[in-house]
Amino acid sequence: MKERIAPRELRASAASVKIYDIRKEPDERKIPGSMPVEGAALENGTAIPFAKDEEVVLYCGSGNSCSRIAKALRERGYNAVALEGGYKGWVSEGLPTEERAT
Repeated sequence: MKERIAPRELRASAASVKIYDIRKEPDERKIPGSMPVEGAALENGTAIPFAKDEEVVLYCGSGNSCSRIAKALRERGYNAVALEGGYKGWVSEGLPTEERAT
């Protein structure tokens, strides 16, 4: 199982995976179609909004937290990968963002 996915690879496969934003202090923009979830709840297993067989991609600000949390989820049998470079990596590739719901 992969540990990370590159931003452009995610964009190409976004329709077939669920994308979760785990940033603690997100700005007003997000990756299109992504849903917010608390990273700590994923890491400690208290609130996981997806099934073990679903393909999910996590992103944080720079890629560090999402890598750690995706690893913890994989160790519990989930199909989770981290976005390389996180949200900053996505934006630096010039990929589209959308406004967060308030």
